[in-house]
Amino acid sequence: MKYLYGHFSDEQFEQFKKQLHSKIHWLILYKDPKKEKEYPNVDFNKYFITLMQEIDSLNELLFYPPQIVEITCLLQTAYRETKQNPFNYHNYRKCILDAHSLVDKIQEVME
Repeated sequence: MKYLYGHFSDEQFEQFKKQLHSKIHWLILYKDPKKEKEYPNVDFNKYFITLMQEIDSLNELLFYPPQIVEITCLLQTAYRETKQNPFNYHNYRKCILDAHSLVDKIQEVME
């Protein structure tokens, strides 16, 4: 896959996508009402912002693939849900899972 400074091998990018899947999946666990107490030392807001910055960097590196727009939109929607009172975990989880499913659809942008 071509990127801003060269080329990623298919294996490299597949490994990266696995890591990104994992990072997105942790968002579910950190806000799961049945599990979140297991992670008292996690600063959710910091984790979320760091992940969004990483995805933004990926967007730039890969020449702005359209899938990144939808992923970040879904993640931002989920984040906004965490600020609602009452927090609707079901809606939050759906947005995270929808974003998660798009990771494998990230493709090389042909210039």
